[in-house]
Amino acid sequence: MTKELQTVAVTGDGTNDAPALKKADVGFAMGIQGTDVAKNASDIIIMDDNFKSIVSAVMWGRCVYDNICKFLQFQLTVNITAIVIACVGSAILTQSPLTAIQMLWVNLIMDSFASLALATEDPNPSLLDRKPYPRDRQVLSKTMVKNMLLHASWQLIVLFTLIFGVGNVCQDGAKSCTMAPLSNFEFMGARPFAVPSGRPTGFDLASTAASGACPPAFDPSDKKTFTKSRGKEIPLRSEDYCKHAKGSAADTTQHYTMIFNVFVLMQCFNEINSRKIHNELNVFEGIHKNPLFIVIVLGTLAGQVALIEMPGINTAFGCQSLTKEQWYLCLALGASVLPLNVLFRFVPSSIFPGA
Repeated sequence: MTKELQTVAVTGDGTNDAPALKKADVGFAMGIQGTDVAKNASDIIIMDDNFKSIVSAVMWGRCVYDNICKFLQFQLTVNITAIVIACVGSAILTQSPLTAIQMLWVNLIMDSFASLALATEDPNPSLLDRKPYPRDRQVLSKTMVKNMLLHASWQLIVLFTLIFGVGNVCQDGAKSCTMAPLSNFEFMGARPFAVPSGRPTGFDLASTAASGACPPAFDPSDKKTFTKSRGKEIPLRSEDYCKHAKGSAADTTQHYTMIFNVFVLMQCFNEINSRKIHNELNVFEGIHKNPLFIVIVLGTLAGQVALIEMPGINTAFGCQSLTKEQWYLCLALGASVLPLNVLFRFVPSSIFPGA
């Protein structure tokens, strides 16, 4: 027979209780009637000598532990997505779709503000209805790992679709751009994805085009700018190639602005999903009791709108104003994590690693 690990709690107030208080996993000493020896040997001191306070302490302890787990689940999901995007962008696109200053904004709202939002959930009596965690339980449960991997996978699918399936892709030597698969998609009578691509391919570096500069059409020292025919060097591009293929600097950055916007909006809505870490169905339960959480989420959304739409600020962050159709699509893709979280609930957690 396997020996089950038990957690033992002891209460005491006298000097003779000190050995038991010290030996127990959790020792409770009385703050009023308890002796100094008992208090020094205990882990927790009950200041009002009321045994009901032990129940409150247990409830608050479980609440704090769960809040830490909520933030870990949320933060690791953000990190998985950001790391994959940065690595793929560096390996395939020669630069990350998310710039350094954009990543700083993501770290600010996802590390600082999100930790405040998820760490301020108040305890409720339902915390006492479940069994206590085993003392050897890992921090990341199977349900948390499931939520992290499934949500990160969905976010990567959406973001890679926007990166590689949106925008007019310009190739070296071409006088026109090839339409990406989603460029003809119509929404509300407009084609929100029909924009010049921000993807750097060959000479079409996003940073170069965004700055208004154009690399030379012909450079004798760069064999990539010309081809040889019958002993002659023939330029691959015309003099007005950048203007004809890429459009204005504003159009160049609009594609990557949508990618950045969808990434941030997905994290904002997934922050709501992270309020529950035990496969609960209703992630909005009790949200009205935490006004700070609501203020932080709404404030993050307002800051994101200002960052993209306010002149000067959007330039500093490498963004461009979006049309209303593009905003609607970005919001829809960002909010897609909410209904998908309900579907993910029915995926068995047992197939995932974790406690």
